[in-house]
Amino acid sequence: MQSLAKKWGGHLAALLLFTVVTIAYFSPSVLDGKVIHQGDMLKFSGMSEELNKHAAEAKDGNIIAWTGSMFSGMPSYNIAVKGTAPEYLFYLEKAIKSVDFNGASMVLTGLICFYILMCVMGIPLWLAIAGAIAFAFASYNLIIIEAGHITKAYVIAYMPLTIAGMLLLFRSKFLWGAVLFTLGVALSVLNGHLQITYYLALLCLFIYIGFAWDQIRQKAMVPLVKISGVMLVCVILAVLPNLGNLYANWEMSKTSMRGPTELTQATTGSAAKVSDGLDKEYAFAWSYGKGELLTLLVPNAYGGASGGTLDNNSNLYKELRSKGAQLGNDVQSYTYWGDKIFTSGPVYFGAIVCFLFVLGLFVVPGKLKWWMLGGSVFLTLLALGKNFDGFNDFMFHNLPMYNKFRTVEMALVIPGLVFPLIAFWGLKEILSGKVDVNLLKRGTLTALGLTGGICLILWLMPSLFLDFRSPMDTQYQMPDWYYNALLMDRKSLAQADALRSLIFILLGVSLLFWYFKAKNKEKTAVYVGVGIAILMLADLWSVDKRYLNGDDFVREQPAETYKATVADKEILKDTDPSFRVLNLNNPFQETTTSFYHKSIGGYHAAKLRRYQELIDHRLTGEIQSIMKTFQQAKTADDVIKGLMVCPTLNMLNMRYIIYNPEQAPIRNPFAYGNAWFAQKVEMVDNADAEMAAMNQFNPLMVAVVDKRFAADLEGFTPQPDSTATIALTDYKPNVVTYQSNTKTEQLAIFSEIYYQPGWKAFVDGKETPHFRADWTLRALRVPAGEHQIVFRFEPDNYIMATQVASVSSLIILLLLAGAIAWSVWNTLKKDKELQK
Repeated sequence: MQSLAKKWGGHLAALLLFTVVTIAYFSPSVLDGKVIHQGDMLKFSGMSEELNKHAAEAKDGNIIAWTGSMFSGMPSYNIAVKGTAPEYLFYLEKAIKSVDFNGASMVLTGLICFYILMCVMGIPLWLAIAGAIAFAFASYNLIIIEAGHITKAYVIAYMPLTIAGMLLLFRSKFLWGAVLFTLGVALSVLNGHLQITYYLALLCLFIYIGFAWDQIRQKAMVPLVKISGVMLVCVILAVLPNLGNLYANWEMSKTSMRGPTELTQATTGSAAKVSDGLDKEYAFAWSYGKGELLTLLVPNAYGGASGGTLDNNSNLYKELRSKGAQLGNDVQSYTYWGDKIFTSGPVYFGAIVCFLFVLGLFVVPGKLKWWMLGGSVFLTLLALGKNFDGFNDFMFHNLPMYNKFRTVEMALVIPGLVFPLIAFWGLKEILSGKVDVNLLKRGTLTALGLTGGICLILWLMPSLFLDFRSPMDTQYQMPDWYYNALLMDRKSLAQADALRSLIFILLGVSLLFWYFKAKNKEKTAVYVGVGIAILMLADLWSVDKRYLNGDDFVREQPAETYKATVADKEILKDTDPSFRVLNLNNPFQETTTSFYHKSIGGYHAAKLRRYQELIDHRLTGEIQSIMKTFQQAKTADDVIKGLMVCPTLNMLNMRYIIYNPEQAPIRNPFAYGNAWFAQKVEMVDNADAEMAAMNQFNPLMVAVVDKRFAADLEGFTPQPDSTATIALTDYKPNVVTYQSNTKTEQLAIFSEIYYQPGWKAFVDGKETPHFRADWTLRALRVPAGEHQIVFRFEPDNYIMATQVASVSSLIILLLLAGAIAWSVWNTLKKDKELQK
């Protein structure tokens, strides 16, 4: 027991410290019951409300994986799925996530996971604590929490576990190496941000190649094969509990915005390429600038966040006051001057981390550090996106799966892992006294000259590197006096933070100098570790508070922000089971409408590709036509008449238009309803012809069908039946029921989004083939007579994958419990032997 207490005492103290520090930062939410005002979480509340309402009806085998509340209907795999088999790995996270799921728990997870990595590397207690602080409190992690990028934050937090497992396996420590590596991969995939997992996989590939190359040179083939085999088994074992998520993402990669288009796209030159994933311009919209990499060392080198705050000593504040402006204690302006559309803040690793990283490249033994550096450089180049276009164009079109991801600047999370890893690895070597003195002096002077030198130049001569002008400035149309004052303030922000970083670097160097001169180096090494940890926390904490502070915490829960407006209340009086609503206020960037209604619009990066193309080619034009009608209309009748010429919106059953939330909505009398019978079929050759046909057809009369579905219409001849009826009788997100009555066989068109695999049609309980018509709607041949027609969303492959995942996650938990029990038993056994 003494061995256990000695072994775990320091770890428990570190855990307690991490908990206290995290709770202190997030005290408004953890202690005061507030929540962070997170933009993405607010939107998530809107997009998931329909699923939550129907969740009680979801049971095993009756999964709700479809929402009708956004984009006229879409799979909900990337939002929420109700009724799946239990995922037991969630119980492993429950204790930490229950602290403060949307805030503190993410940072606490990062602290613990990086601390584990530090312990695996043999880093002493206080250095391990400092390293964990450096990783978890890096500015990007706090910025994405403020934005509400919850899944991304958790996946970043789990990254160190995978690396820790790899390093143990490389040392042939198979039990805990396999456990940590499996858990790292499994939890990374489980938390559902595959882009970060993809970047981590690229880093792991670099590290593995470096290890394998070293083993091959030493002709150690047997250990290499053994370790590689164990890693492969671990990956398979880690993937199994995530089969549901992986299958859903694979399926959506083919049908969503991340999949290829069927439309022919004109190119402007022989070098132009059409992506089979996202549009390149869209994917590279958020690319980190080459010059912006200075923010890794100096946070305000590029002005911080868009809409930054300037205090009452700023040039702009004084100019505004001189012009008679009534101001408070500060003023907001365009402090950020990079070329991104906007940014919530810079990626800042910490000044001391950057210094120690460069120093670590000198003093860390072995070649593994160079492979880590290589992976870090590679991911940094990916983060530059359009700002390093030749390289990234090639990668976008040739690196497997890479064109499925957007916002490439987030690849900087990998350098964000590697920098503190090498920094504290190097510091461990220095404080162990094993580093050659001459090498240490050369490394220290180089690191100080590089990092401190850059800070010194930015402080004294900032215009030598930077001009503080943004290509985005012209769109703001600022008067000269305003712009000149703003340029001076941007320069001052960079200078102030350059001096700040320089001071932190010099303090770090002073601690090392103290160690070099100390007589009792073992004791001084502990003090240096404590000092570095304090400096690290002070540095990162103060920068983080610029982007996530007390002002970001509110009493109101995300769902409570959706107050029903006058328009909402009026629409909710309509008791029909299903119809759609168009909000003219930025319809494809909001989920407010989706909270209460089935929306034509919505907000999601993984909307269906065909629906996005419907937006681009049809809906945008019709919406602009409606808005123009509003501007020109003299009477209410003029507005109503304008809705006659919106066939695409009408076929989507747009019954209401919200033009002012605080006024009654406009009811559209021309909406086609939930289903109708087409009188004619127009068969077309391909997607281009299908889209072209929609520019000049009446959906109520004609069904446009791609020739690939010709077999579904074989032997069918439309026969007009004036007495035929079809009506929606019941609606649930995953089950839609109709009743039909016809004298002859008819072709029914349903105002619901066609999606395969998943949706199945049943006529009187018998499964019946259905197909696509009018670009994105469902069509079905309805027999003569009275029939019940039911559409069920039953994604069989996904359901089977989630069931396998559930069993696999339980197996992993049992293996983890077994590993812990074996370790405890082995420790106790050694204690007894020592006592003898």
